[in-house]
Amino acid sequence: MPLLLGLLGGCERSAPAPRGDSVVAPATAVRDSTVPARDRSGWNPAAGPALLVGGATLDEAIVLYPFAGDTVDESRLDSASANGGVAMMFGRGGARFSATLGALPDNSAEQCERWLLRDLRPSSPGSSWAIGFVQARAVPVALDSVDVLSARDSVALAAEASRLASAVTAVSGPSFQGLRFTAHDIRRFDASPGVQAIIAHMIRHVNQEANPQEEQTLLIAERDSGVTAGPYRLVYAERAFGREEQVTTPEVIGGIRLGGSPQPTLVVAHDSDTGIVYTMIERTGTRRWRVRWTSPVAHCG
Repeated sequence: MPLLLGLLGGCERSAPAPRGDSVVAPATAVRDSTVPARDRSGWNPAAGPALLVGGATLDEAIVLYPFAGDTVDESRLDSASANGGVAMMFGRGGARFSATLGALPDNSAEQCERWLLRDLRPSSPGSSWAIGFVQARAVPVALDSVDVLSARDSVALAAEASRLASAVTAVSGPSFQGLRFTAHDIRRFDASPGVQAIIAHMIRHVNQEANPQEEQTLLIAERDSGVTAGPYRLVYAERAFGREEQVTTPEVIGGIRLGGSPQPTLVVAHDSDTGIVYTMIERTGTRRWRVRWTSPVAHCG
């Protein structure tokens, strides 16, 4: 039975929508029905009416509204499309794109709106986009892959990420105890001016032929302000484990700063056999991160 658990460094966490056979810590917050659904969702108004994520082609955007059944923001996007609204898209490395928001195709499924983008213009040739917004106040955060580092620095950062993953206290299966972590993806970014940070996706496997198990850990770590060498401090982590073909897999797909804030927000996709859930994890202060918004389950990717 796969499990999904999370740990935050002193911060509130809203877990992605649980799967039918998952065990998730019960929520303690009580939803106030008098508060508008958009505000209850945690959506940042500076992000505009929706999150755009890349579709099957470069000029196709999958649209995710702040909450399920959100007709108000859907109308805002319709209006933007009718009036030649500009969509701004960002790549993980900080690339920027601009395009005109096209019409919603007639064959777009109700639970998977795929909007067309016209006159797509990248800031640099050969780049691709991962997240986008319309009528938003957003600037990209460059998430630099460890792959661009020298072999020596890359190995050192992978070792540091493994040390941090070992410090995660979220519950795991007993079969994973003592196993080494493999770095699937490590990216560096600026958490704030003068503060270096990393986000790392670490994996452990139990290679049992009849019952292969996998553990997925996503973590964020920071250095103190002005420190450019030495260890990082763990500030946020989430972990899932279970059968290899069922475990939820995280992937950081982009970073932004919203509304003129110096604090970054990271967009993470959580892929499972029931669909994809997107979360926005925001920095709220020194070594403080929280999940700000969780999307409805998207049955497309």
